[in-house]
Amino acid sequence: MFDKEFSHYLSYGSTDQQTLRELSDHFDGLLVPATIAAFQRAGTGGFVLTLSATANNTPYVIDPRFPLFQQSLPASKKSHQSLSTILSKRELISKDVEPVPEDFDSARIEEISENWATFNLGYSTENNSKFSKYAKRLKEEVQLENASNPKLIFPPYFACSSPHSAWWNKSKELFEATKSAVQAKTNAKTCIRVVAAEDPIALLHLLTDINDQEVAIWVSGLNEMTCNSETLSKYLDTIYQHSQNNRKLFSLYGGFFSVIASSFGLIGSSHGIGFGEFRNWRELAQSGPPPARFYLKQAHRYVKQDQASLLYRADKNLALCDCKVCIGGDPISLDYHDLMKHSVYSRAQEISEYASLTPEAILERLKLELPKFEKDLLASNVPSRFWPSTKHLENWVDALSSSIIKKN
Repeated sequence: MFDKEFSHYLSYGSTDQQTLRELSDHFDGLLVPATIAAFQRAGTGGFVLTLSATANNTPYVIDPRFPLFQQSLPASKKSHQSLSTILSKRELISKDVEPVPEDFDSARIEEISENWATFNLGYSTENNSKFSKYAKRLKEEVQLENASNPKLIFPPYFACSSPHSAWWNKSKELFEATKSAVQAKTNAKTCIRVVAAEDPIALLHLLTDINDQEVAIWVSGLNEMTCNSETLSKYLDTIYQHSQNNRKLFSLYGGFFSVIASSFGLIGSSHGIGFGEFRNWRELAQSGPPPARFYLKQAHRYVKQDQASLLYRADKNLALCDCKVCIGGDPISLDYHDLMKHSVYSRAQEISEYASLTPEAILERLKLELPKFEKDLLASNVPSRFWPSTKHLENWVDALSSSIIKKN
Protein backbone atom coordinates (compact mmCIF):
# COMPACT_ATOMS: atom_id res chain seq x y z
CA MET A 1 0.00 0.00 0.00
CA PHE A 2 2.87 2.38 0.74
CA ASP A 3 5.63 0.61 -1.17
CA LYS A 4 4.83 1.48 -4.80
CA GLU A 5 4.76 4.58 -6.95
CA PHE A 6 0.97 4.24 -6.99
CA SER A 7 -0.87 1.38 -5.27
CA HIS A 8 -4.19 0.31 -6.76
CA TYR A 9 -6.48 -1.32 -4.18
CA LEU A 10 -9.99 -2.64 -4.70
CA SER A 11 -12.67 -2.35 -2.04
CA TYR A 12 -14.06 -5.85 -1.56
CA GLY A 13 -17.78 -6.49 -1.87
CA SER A 14 -19.48 -9.83 -1.28
CA THR A 15 -20.63 -9.92 -4.92
CA ASP A 16 -17.10 -9.35 -6.28
CA GLN A 17 -15.48 -12.76 -5.80
CA GLN A 18 -15.66 -14.02 -9.38
CA THR A 19 -14.40 -10.69 -10.71
CA LEU A 20 -11.52 -10.55 -8.24
CA ARG A 21 -10.38 -14.08 -9.07
CA GLU A 22 -9.99 -13.07 -12.71
CA LEU A 23 -8.30 -9.72 -12.08
CA SER A 24 -5.37 -10.64 -9.85
CA ASP A 25 -2.84 -9.06 -12.23
CA HIS A 26 -4.69 -5.74 -12.41
CA PHE A 27 -4.74 -4.56 -8.80
CA ASP A 28 -2.29 -4.49 -5.91
CA GLY A 29 -4.42 -5.35 -2.90
CA LEU A 30 -7.83 -5.55 -1.25
CA LEU A 31 -9.53 -3.18 1.17
CA VAL A 32 -12.12 -5.23 3.07
CA PRO A 33 -14.93 -3.31 4.82
CA ALA A 34 -15.13 -4.44 8.44
CA THR A 35 -18.90 -4.80 8.15
CA ILE A 36 -18.42 -7.53 5.53
CA ALA A 37 -15.42 -9.05 7.29
CA ALA A 38 -17.50 -9.36 10.49
CA PHE A 39 -20.87 -10.39 9.05
CA GLN A 40 -19.57 -12.87 6.47
CA ARG A 41 -16.74 -13.91 8.71
CA ALA A 42 -15.98 -17.37 7.36
CA GLY A 43 -16.85 -16.74 3.72
CA THR A 44 -15.03 -13.44 3.32
CA GLY A 45 -12.15 -14.67 5.44
CA GLY A 46 -11.78 -17.86 3.44
CA PHE A 47 -11.84 -15.96 0.16
CA VAL A 48 -9.30 -13.27 1.01
CA LEU A 49 -7.05 -15.84 2.67
CA THR A 50 -6.91 -17.91 -0.52
CA LEU A 51 -5.93 -14.81 -2.51
CA SER A 52 -3.22 -14.02 0.04
CA ALA A 53 -1.87 -17.57 -0.36
CA THR A 54 -1.50 -17.40 -4.16
CA ALA A 55 1.73 -16.72 -6.02
CA ASN A 56 0.70 -13.06 -6.25
CA ASN A 57 0.35 -13.03 -2.44
CA THR A 58 -2.47 -10.48 -2.67
CA PRO A 59 -2.27 -8.26 0.44
CA TYR A 60 -5.41 -7.08 2.20
CA VAL A 61 -6.35 -4.56 4.87
CA ILE A 62 -9.59 -4.40 6.87
CA ASP A 63 -11.16 -0.95 7.04
CA PRO A 64 -12.91 -0.59 10.44
CA ARG A 65 -15.49 1.84 8.96
CA PHE A 66 -15.83 3.14 12.51
CA PRO A 67 -17.67 6.42 11.74
CA LEU A 68 -20.61 4.07 11.38
CA PHE A 69 -20.90 4.29 15.17
CA GLN A 70 -20.53 8.08 15.18
CA GLN A 71 -24.20 8.41 14.23
CA SER A 72 -27.53 7.00 15.27
CA LEU A 73 -28.64 3.91 13.36
CA PRO A 74 -32.40 3.56 13.72
CA ALA A 75 -32.46 0.82 11.07
CA SER A 76 -29.13 -0.91 11.60
CA LYS A 77 -28.18 -3.79 9.31
CA LYS A 78 -27.08 -7.22 10.43
CA SER A 79 -23.57 -6.37 9.24
CA HIS A 80 -23.55 -3.31 11.54
CA GLN A 81 -24.63 -5.48 14.46
CA SER A 82 -21.98 -8.11 13.69
CA LEU A 83 -19.23 -5.48 13.69
CA SER A 84 -20.57 -3.96 16.90
CA THR A 85 -20.47 -7.37 18.59
CA ILE A 86 -16.88 -7.98 17.53
CA LEU A 87 -15.67 -4.59 18.76
CA SER A 88 -17.44 -4.23 22.07
CA LYS A 89 -19.44 -6.22 24.59
CA ARG A 90 -21.43 -3.05 25.16
CA GLU A 91 -23.82 -1.93 22.48
CA LEU A 92 -22.17 0.45 20.01
CA ILE A 93 -25.31 0.98 17.98
CA SER A 94 -27.44 3.91 19.06
CA LYS A 95 -30.91 3.77 17.54
CA ASP A 96 -32.44 7.07 18.62
CA VAL A 97 -29.76 9.36 20.04
CA GLU A 98 -26.72 10.75 18.24
CA PRO A 99 -23.56 9.49 19.96
CA VAL A 100 -21.21 12.07 21.47
CA PRO A 101 -17.45 11.81 22.05
CA GLU A 102 -17.98 11.41 25.78
CA ASP A 103 -19.65 8.07 25.10
CA PHE A 104 -16.20 6.72 24.30
CA ASP A 105 -14.43 6.83 27.63
CA SER A 106 -11.00 5.29 28.20
CA ALA A 107 -12.39 1.91 29.27
CA ARG A 108 -14.53 1.63 26.16
CA ILE A 109 -11.70 2.72 23.89
CA GLU A 110 -9.39 0.13 25.45
CA GLU A 111 -12.01 -2.60 24.98
CA ILE A 112 -12.68 -1.68 21.34
CA SER A 113 -8.97 -1.44 20.53
CA GLU A 114 -8.15 -4.76 22.17
CA ASN A 115 -10.95 -6.55 20.32
CA TRP A 116 -10.02 -4.94 17.00
CA ALA A 117 -6.37 -6.00 17.38
CA THR A 118 -7.43 -9.55 18.23
CA PHE A 119 -9.79 -9.69 15.24
CA ASN A 120 -7.07 -8.58 12.78
CA LEU A 121 -4.23 -10.66 14.18
CA GLY A 122 -6.34 -13.81 14.27
CA TYR A 123 -7.91 -13.43 10.86
CA SER A 124 -5.65 -15.91 9.05
CA THR A 125 -6.29 -18.72 11.52
CA GLU A 126 -9.87 -18.13 12.64
CA ASN A 127 -11.39 -17.83 9.15
CA ASN A 128 -9.94 -20.82 7.36
CA SER A 129 -13.00 -23.11 7.47
CA LYS A 130 -13.84 -22.35 3.82
CA PHE A 131 -10.27 -22.09 2.57
CA SER A 132 -10.41 -25.37 0.62
CA LYS A 133 -13.69 -24.37 -1.05
CA TYR A 134 -12.24 -21.12 -2.42
CA ALA A 135 -8.85 -22.67 -3.19
CA LYS A 136 -10.53 -25.07 -5.64
CA ARG A 137 -12.19 -22.18 -7.45
CA LEU A 138 -8.88 -20.40 -7.99
CA LYS A 139 -7.60 -23.24 -10.17
CA GLU A 140 -4.19 -22.60 -8.68
CA GLU A 141 -2.16 -24.53 -6.13
CA VAL A 142 -2.46 -22.73 -2.81
CA GLN A 143 -1.65 -23.89 0.71
CA LEU A 144 -3.26 -22.70 3.94
CA GLU A 145 0.14 -22.19 5.58
CA ASN A 146 0.87 -19.50 2.99
CA ALA A 147 -2.19 -17.45 3.97
CA SER A 148 -1.47 -14.25 5.85
CA ASN A 149 -3.03 -11.80 8.25
CA PRO A 150 -3.87 -8.27 7.05
CA LYS A 151 -0.73 -6.58 5.77
CA LEU A 152 -1.49 -3.50 7.87
CA ILE A 153 -3.94 -2.69 10.63
CA PHE A 154 -6.13 0.39 10.42
CA PRO A 155 -7.18 1.30 13.98
CA PRO A 156 -10.77 2.53 14.42
CA TYR A 157 -11.21 6.23 13.64
CA PHE A 158 -13.82 8.98 13.57
CA ALA A 159 -14.65 11.55 10.89
CA CYS A 160 -13.47 14.96 12.12
CA SER A 161 -13.87 18.61 11.24
CA SER A 162 -10.69 20.01 12.85
CA PRO A 163 -7.83 19.20 15.25
CA HIS A 164 -9.86 20.94 17.95
CA SER A 165 -12.75 18.52 17.60
CA ALA A 166 -13.43 16.18 20.52
CA TRP A 167 -13.90 13.42 17.95
CA TRP A 168 -10.32 13.97 16.78
CA ASN A 169 -9.02 13.46 20.31
CA LYS A 170 -10.98 10.22 20.50
CA SER A 171 -9.55 9.15 17.13
CA LYS A 172 -6.04 9.70 18.44
CA GLU A 173 -6.85 7.74 21.60
CA LEU A 174 -8.18 4.83 19.52
CA PHE A 175 -5.02 4.86 17.41
CA GLU A 176 -2.67 4.78 20.40
CA ALA A 177 -4.70 2.13 22.22
CA THR A 178 -4.87 -0.12 19.15
CA LYS A 179 -1.15 0.32 18.46
CA SER A 180 -0.39 -0.71 22.05
CA ALA A 181 -2.71 -3.71 21.82
CA VAL A 182 -1.09 -4.86 18.57
CA GLN A 183 2.44 -4.38 19.86
CA ALA A 184 1.57 -6.39 22.97
CA LYS A 185 0.66 -9.32 20.71
CA THR A 186 3.33 -8.97 18.03
CA ASN A 187 6.55 -7.06 17.46
CA ALA A 188 5.44 -5.96 13.99
CA LYS A 189 4.81 -2.24 13.58
CA THR A 190 1.72 -2.60 11.42
CA CYS A 191 -0.69 0.11 12.58
CA ILE A 192 -1.47 2.85 10.07
CA ARG A 193 -3.55 5.85 11.08
CA VAL A 194 -6.66 6.78 9.09
CA VAL A 195 -7.39 10.51 8.94
CA ALA A 196 -11.03 10.96 8.00
CA ALA A 197 -11.85 14.61 7.34
CA GLU A 198 -15.10 16.38 6.58
CA ASP A 199 -13.48 18.53 3.85
CA PRO A 200 -10.05 19.20 2.28
CA ILE A 201 -9.25 22.10 4.65
CA ALA A 202 -9.96 19.86 7.65
CA LEU A 203 -7.67 17.24 6.11
CA LEU A 204 -4.85 19.78 5.85
CA HIS A 205 -5.10 20.75 9.53
CA LEU A 206 -5.62 17.21 10.82
CA LEU A 207 -2.51 16.00 9.01
CA THR A 208 -0.54 18.92 10.41
CA ASP A 209 -1.47 17.77 13.92
CA ILE A 210 0.27 14.38 13.59
CA ASN A 211 3.76 13.19 12.66
CA ASP A 212 3.00 9.85 10.97
CA GLN A 213 4.95 9.31 7.76
CA GLU A 214 2.39 6.89 6.31
CA VAL A 215 -1.29 7.82 6.53
CA ALA A 216 -4.52 6.62 4.95
CA ILE A 217 -6.80 9.56 4.17
CA TRP A 218 -10.49 9.99 3.48
CA VAL A 219 -12.29 13.25 2.70
CA SER A 220 -15.97 12.61 3.25
CA GLY A 221 -18.15 13.22 0.20
CA LEU A 222 -15.28 14.20 -2.10
CA ASN A 223 -17.17 13.37 -5.29
CA GLU A 224 -14.70 13.99 -8.11
CA MET A 225 -17.54 14.25 -10.62
CA THR A 226 -19.46 17.04 -8.88
CA CYS A 227 -16.98 18.90 -6.65
CA ASN A 228 -16.07 22.38 -7.86
CA SER A 229 -12.54 23.15 -8.99
CA GLU A 230 -11.74 25.14 -5.83
CA THR A 231 -12.46 22.15 -3.58
CA LEU A 232 -10.46 19.80 -5.79
CA SER A 233 -7.56 22.25 -5.93
CA LYS A 234 -7.48 22.46 -2.12
CA TYR A 235 -7.31 18.67 -2.02
CA LEU A 236 -4.33 18.66 -4.39
CA ASP A 237 -2.65 21.45 -2.40
CA THR A 238 -3.01 19.47 0.83
CA ILE A 239 -1.53 16.34 -0.70
CA TYR A 240 1.37 18.28 -2.18
CA GLN A 241 2.13 20.18 1.02
CA HIS A 242 2.38 17.03 3.10
CA SER A 243 4.15 14.92 0.49
CA GLN A 244 7.01 17.44 0.53
CA ASN A 245 8.03 16.12 3.95
CA ASN A 246 8.41 12.58 2.56
CA ARG A 247 4.97 11.78 3.91
CA LYS A 248 3.09 9.03 2.07
CA LEU A 249 -0.67 9.46 1.72
CA PHE A 250 -3.04 6.75 0.50
CA SER A 251 -6.67 7.61 -0.28
CA LEU A 252 -9.33 5.15 0.88
CA TYR A 253 -11.65 6.33 -1.90
CA GLY A 254 -10.74 7.71 -5.29
CA GLY A 255 -11.44 7.61 -9.00
CA PHE A 256 -9.46 9.02 -11.88
CA PHE A 257 -8.87 12.27 -10.02
CA SER A 258 -6.90 10.31 -7.41
CA VAL A 259 -4.65 9.16 -10.28
CA ILE A 260 -4.22 12.83 -11.20
CA ALA A 261 -3.37 13.50 -7.55
CA SER A 262 -0.45 11.06 -7.84
CA SER A 263 1.43 13.85 -9.60
CA PHE A 264 1.13 15.88 -6.38
CA GLY A 265 2.34 13.04 -4.16
CA LEU A 266 -0.62 10.71 -3.54
CA ILE A 267 0.80 7.19 -3.51
CA GLY A 268 -2.37 5.17 -4.05
CA SER A 269 -6.12 4.85 -3.76
CA SER A 270 -8.87 2.26 -3.62
CA HIS A 271 -12.29 2.01 -5.20
CA GLY A 272 -15.10 -0.47 -5.47
CA ILE A 273 -15.56 -2.60 -8.56
CA GLY A 274 -17.85 -0.52 -10.73
CA PHE A 275 -18.39 2.17 -8.08
CA GLY A 276 -17.09 3.39 -4.71
CA GLU A 277 -14.94 6.31 -5.83
CA PHE A 278 -16.18 8.48 -2.97
CA ARG A 279 -18.07 7.98 0.28
CA ASN A 280 -19.88 10.11 2.86
CA TRP A 281 -19.05 9.24 6.43
CA ARG A 282 -22.70 9.08 7.37
CA GLU A 283 -23.95 5.63 6.47
CA LEU A 284 -26.51 5.43 3.67
CA ALA A 285 -29.89 3.99 4.59
CA GLN A 286 -29.60 1.53 1.72
CA SER A 287 -26.76 0.01 -0.23
CA GLY A 288 -26.26 -2.76 -2.74
CA PRO A 289 -24.30 -3.86 -5.78
CA PRO A 290 -23.20 -1.23 -8.30
CA PRO A 291 -25.51 -0.47 -11.22
CA ALA A 292 -24.76 -1.87 -14.66
CA ARG A 293 -22.77 1.04 -16.06
CA PHE A 294 -19.99 1.33 -18.61
CA TYR A 295 -16.76 3.14 -17.71
CA LEU A 296 -16.14 5.59 -20.55
CA LYS A 297 -12.38 6.13 -20.62
CA GLN A 298 -12.71 8.96 -23.12
CA ALA A 299 -14.43 11.02 -20.41
CA HIS A 300 -13.01 9.22 -17.33
CA ARG A 301 -16.51 8.58 -16.01
CA TYR A 302 -19.33 6.03 -15.85
CA VAL A 303 -22.28 6.27 -18.23
CA LYS A 304 -25.34 4.14 -18.82
CA GLN A 305 -24.60 1.10 -20.94
CA ASP A 306 -27.12 1.99 -23.64
CA GLN A 307 -25.71 5.52 -23.79
CA ALA A 308 -22.22 4.12 -24.35
CA SER A 309 -23.60 1.88 -27.08
CA LEU A 310 -25.28 4.86 -28.75
CA LEU A 311 -21.98 6.73 -28.79
CA TYR A 312 -20.12 3.69 -30.09
CA ARG A 313 -22.56 3.12 -32.96
CA ALA A 314 -22.37 6.77 -33.97
CA ASP A 315 -18.56 6.87 -33.83
CA LYS A 316 -16.53 3.99 -32.42
CA ASN A 317 -13.87 6.36 -31.13
CA LEU A 318 -16.38 7.88 -28.69
CA ALA A 319 -16.60 4.66 -26.66
CA LEU A 320 -13.93 2.36 -28.03
CA CYS A 321 -12.09 0.10 -25.59
CA ASP A 322 -9.56 -2.62 -26.35
CA CYS A 323 -9.46 -4.25 -22.91
CA LYS A 324 -9.75 -8.03 -22.52
CA VAL A 325 -13.54 -8.04 -22.30
CA CYS A 326 -14.41 -5.25 -24.75
CA ILE A 327 -11.96 -6.19 -27.53
CA GLY A 328 -13.10 -3.15 -29.48
CA GLY A 329 -16.77 -4.20 -29.48
CA ASP A 330 -20.09 -2.54 -28.73
CA PRO A 331 -20.49 -1.84 -24.97
CA ILE A 332 -24.06 -3.18 -25.13
CA SER A 333 -22.65 -6.69 -25.65
CA LEU A 334 -21.09 -6.79 -22.18
CA ASP A 335 -22.88 -8.63 -19.40
CA TYR A 336 -22.82 -7.35 -15.82
CA HIS A 337 -19.72 -9.32 -14.88
CA ASP A 338 -17.83 -8.04 -17.92
CA LEU A 339 -18.84 -4.45 -17.14
CA MET A 340 -17.29 -4.82 -13.70
CA LYS A 341 -14.07 -6.29 -15.09
CA HIS A 342 -13.92 -3.57 -17.73
CA SER A 343 -14.06 -0.90 -15.01
CA VAL A 344 -11.02 -2.38 -13.25
CA TYR A 345 -9.07 -2.89 -16.47
CA SER A 346 -9.79 0.75 -17.34
CA ARG A 347 -8.52 2.08 -14.02
CA ALA A 348 -5.40 -0.07 -14.24
CA GLN A 349 -4.72 1.33 -17.71
CA GLU A 350 -5.27 4.91 -16.50
CA ILE A 351 -2.80 4.34 -13.69
CA SER A 352 -0.27 2.92 -16.12
CA GLU A 353 -0.62 5.89 -18.46
CA TYR A 354 -0.92 8.79 -16.00
CA ALA A 355 0.56 7.93 -12.59
CA SER A 356 4.15 8.61 -13.65
CA LEU A 357 3.40 11.96 -15.30
CA THR A 358 4.09 15.43 -13.91
CA PRO A 359 1.15 17.75 -13.11
CA GLU A 360 2.04 19.80 -16.16
CA ALA A 361 2.03 16.75 -18.43
CA ILE A 362 -1.34 15.59 -17.11
CA LEU A 363 -2.78 19.07 -17.56
CA GLU A 364 -1.55 19.23 -21.13
CA ARG A 365 -3.01 15.82 -21.88
CA LEU A 366 -6.43 16.71 -20.42
CA LYS A 367 -6.42 19.97 -22.37
CA LEU A 368 -6.00 17.93 -25.54
CA GLU A 369 -8.45 15.17 -24.62
CA LEU A 370 -11.38 17.37 -23.65
CA PRO A 371 -11.74 19.42 -26.87
CA LYS A 372 -11.11 16.33 -29.02
CA PHE A 373 -13.87 14.41 -27.27
CA GLU A 374 -16.27 17.36 -27.56
CA LYS A 375 -15.34 17.83 -31.23
CA ASP A 376 -16.04 14.15 -31.92
CA LEU A 377 -19.42 14.47 -30.17
CA LEU A 378 -20.30 17.46 -32.33
CA ALA A 379 -19.29 15.60 -35.48
CA SER A 380 -21.39 12.55 -34.59
CA ASN A 381 -25.13 12.24 -35.15
CA VAL A 382 -25.80 11.70 -31.45
CA PRO A 383 -28.40 14.20 -30.16
CA SER A 384 -26.85 16.50 -27.56
CA ARG A 385 -29.30 15.32 -24.89
CA PHE A 386 -27.49 11.96 -24.94
CA TRP A 387 -24.01 13.41 -24.60
CA PRO A 388 -22.19 12.55 -21.39
CA SER A 389 -21.40 15.59 -19.28
CA THR A 390 -17.81 16.82 -19.44
CA LYS A 391 -18.17 19.47 -16.73
CA HIS A 392 -16.02 17.38 -14.38
CA LEU A 393 -13.16 17.48 -16.91
CA GLU A 394 -13.35 21.27 -17.01
CA ASN A 395 -13.22 21.33 -13.20
CA TRP A 396 -10.21 19.02 -13.18
CA VAL A 397 -8.36 21.22 -15.68
CA ASP A 398 -9.12 24.32 -13.59
CA ALA A 399 -8.09 22.59 -10.35
CA LEU A 400 -4.83 21.35 -11.86
CA SER A 401 -4.04 24.78 -13.33
CA SER A 402 -4.62 26.51 -10.00
CA SER A 403 -2.59 23.98 -7.97
CA ILE A 404 0.31 24.04 -10.43
CA ILE A 405 0.54 27.81 -10.07
CA LYS A 406 0.54 27.55 -6.26
CA LYS A 407 3.05 24.67 -6.29
CA ASN A 408 5.47 26.61 -8.45
